[in-house]
Amino acid sequence: MEYEIIGILVRNPEIGAKKLQEALTLYGCVIRNRIGINRHEVKGGIIILDIAGDKKQIELFLKELSNIKGIEYQHINL
Repeated sequence: MEYEIIGILVRNPEIGAKKLQEALTLYGCVIRNRIGINRHEVKGGIIILDIAGDKKQIELFLKELSNIKGIEYQHINL
């Protein structure tokens, strides 16, 4: 069995949050689970995604994430 996880650090929500939400909605078909972690003393937050499905859609989603300013992400394939 294979697991694919994307960890997203939202460093600047004023810049990246809207575009990130649009990407999450557009590629929701490959997102199985989503966990958001926010702390009031830290600007921004962390989103952890468990993804699965069409490999082309996942590639497009990763490309979309790479074009969003104000966030950083890591893709882990186990």
